Amino acid sequence: MKLYSLADIQAALDITLQAVSKRATAGRKNRKGEPTEAPWTPAGKNGKAALYAFDSLPADIQAAITASEARAEKKAEIDRRKALTAPAAALPPPLDPLAVATSDAFAPRPAKVPGVVKKGGQVRQAKPDGELTDKQRAARDASVVLCRAIDDAVYSTGESVKTCCGELAARLLDDSASQTLHKAWHASLTKPRKAGPTFEGVMRHLQRLHALYLKGCEAGDAGLYLAPGKREKEGHDPIHVRAFLMYFCNPNKPDVAKVWRDGMVPYLKAQGLKPPSYSTACAIEKSLPVTVKYRGRMTGSAYRALLPYISRDVSMFKANDLWVGDGHSFKAKVQSPIHGNAFVPEVTVIIDWVSRKVVGWSVALSESTIAVSDAFRDAQLRTRARPLIYYSDNGSGQTGKPIDHEITGSLVRQGIEHHTGRPGNPQGRGVIERWWQTVLIPLAATYPTFTGKKADKETVRKIGNEVTRAQRSGEDCRLLPSFGQFIIDLEQAIERYNATHLHSALNGLTPNQVYEARLDPDSIGAVSDAELEQLWMPEEIRTPDRGLIELFNNKYFLPSMVSELPEGETVRVRFDIHRAEQVWVYSMEGRYIGQAEWNGHRKSAFPVPHVENKRQERAKGIKGRAQDNIDRANAELIATHEAPKATREIVLNGQVVPRERVSSKPAKAETPAPQAIRAPIGERAQSASEIAKTVRRTDRSAAENHAEWMELKRRQEAGETLPTVDANFVLRWPGSNQGRAYLKRAG
Repeated sequence: MKLYSLADIQAALDITLQAVSKRATAGRKNRKGEPTEAPWTPAGKNGKAALYAFDSLPADIQAAITASEARAEKKAEIDRRKALTAPAAALPPPLDPLAVATSDAFAPRPAKVPGVVKKGGQVRQAKPDGELTDKQRAARDASVVLCRAIDDAVYSTGESVKTCCGELAARLLDDSASQTLHKAWHASLTKPRKAGPTFEGVMRHLQRLHALYLKGCEAGDAGLYLAPGKREKEGHDPIHVRAFLMYFCNPNKPDVAKVWRDGMVPYLKAQGLKPPSYSTACAIEKSLPVTVKYRGRMTGSAYRALLPYISRDVSMFKANDLWVGDGHSFKAKVQSPIHGNAFVPEVTVIIDWVSRKVVGWSVALSESTIAVSDAFRDAQLRTRARPLIYYSDNGSGQTGKPIDHEITGSLVRQGIEHHTGRPGNPQGRGVIERWWQTVLIPLAATYPTFTGKKADKETVRKIGNEVTRAQRSGEDCRLLPSFGQFIIDLEQAIERYNATHLHSALNGLTPNQVYEARLDPDSIGAVSDAELEQLWMPEEIRTPDRGLIELFNNKYFLPSMVSELPEGETVRVRFDIHRAEQVWVYSMEGRYIGQAEWNGHRKSAFPVPHVENKRQERAKGIKGRAQDNIDRANAELIATHEAPKATREIVLNGQVVPRERVSSKPAKAETPAPQAIRAPIGERAQSASEIAKTVRRTDRSAAENHAEWMELKRRQEAGETLPTVDANFVLRWPGSNQGRAYLKRAG
């Protein structure tokens, strides 16, 4: 007995499913509301859907179902006859399964628009070939071999697909199938059964593959839906990732535990959300790309070192076309040639970019235009060349007026184009930055006073203490290398690098070899001795006054300027940084006027070279910073020193003072205040130094503090520089509670 669902009846009647359901449950009624047809009685169920027997249905519905089934049988018969009468050429010829698997017809196709099909309880999604793994591609190709074998059996025997799948399954299980089909069958199984294959399981597998194969053929690619799927990894909750990055991307670099404990958990709880576990926070940190999780946590050159970079090609240039310069603090202390104490020299190097050869270098106390000028002059003295472009950083030594001024700069006067990198981007000068790691830092590591990153911190501390002890006692420290020895070692290291270092960027050649091979003969001899001496003399612009030019507190006299130059005309003054006896005067257009001689100096009995001026400025800065540290230490002693309770006397500022005089509530009979402090406002009071030596300011009365404040203020207005603690007292006491009350009361 055949049963029909409401959907089958709805298709036969060609009406809505709602109308059929209403008739089945409520029957029919006439206009008067009298029932003319009883509700239908179900004969069974398919899940929740009711099924009805054909005989129990009304006559009109039985007729409609009979007519619908007759039309379906007629259409099927017509389709069957068309298939039998089709020409033989239209049918695909039988193919060898191995040849099919390796032919171009089933090679990976270009990416198609992804589609989704569902066959045999499985959902397959079409993916481009580039998104498949090797295992998925192998399973797809093996499934094509099996499906083509099933097609060959269908066309050759005329049996149904189900029958052919059963026969192939039996042959695969009893090992009567070919070796190619066996390999294809095993390769198509993504998850083989642990208990072993069964006939029903293999048959269902083949039927499912063939159905997916037919769907792929309809889309134009037989293997489109045969690649097995792979479960995509589920990412972390975006809200959790956002909360993690909010607190992890911090320049203070908190660890994951602190981010989770002090950041993510309180934040998500405040939002009414459940925070993740600590292990989830660790998993989030490991899953994020470095450019995402370190953005904001690292800045400047450190963050840019994580980003992709572009290697600059200089193969089209010749040697001496591009020079790169930079300065670096030596990672070891040496003996100063001036005062004999330990200091860190500044090494400035000029490198030819094309050959990586060091063409010039200099050593100075610190980075400055003098150090860069000396290095560039040394490079031109050795090579006699004038580069087309000079590339450096934006430091003050590289971009100072003596080098980079648009009129008087040494580079501008030679026609050398100066390019500078972006601030905080040393990767742009990687050619010279790598040189420090190759030559200079290994040289510093040979000295006992090495202070680089790889040096042991405890050893650095001990050697530093030993050097300091020797300096204080006036002894020569055997651990401190001499300045002369450092210069010899540095020159030997540079020569050894140029001659023997096999550079990876130069295809294993040395810098000297590439420099000679890529050298442009026309660039040699561009700078003569006389020109070289004048070119690297820095220039300044000055306005003469009756033939006198003042330069760095020195006065130079050239009487011909009075008669040759108009009033108020400016000139260019060229000077030697090491000699101050004369300067050379040029017009603003570059015409030589004459040589001005040193005539007198208000501050020195002898002319002071520019280098000596810079040395004095540096010494003044060191002294100023040291004096600030001394004042701060004295202030801490005065403000925080307290006496032990076991003694009756204390030492304050070098004097023995009874404890009662510095107690919070001194007795009037035992510690009378000085007469000058008790004097009326406006009269001469005791000196501030005497007051400070007796009682702390916090323990004194308002009148005593006012008297000291008046004296310190008078000394400050007279131009005296007060210690930091006294200057702060003058500034802050009028605004304190005691000061405001006393000044208001005094009128």
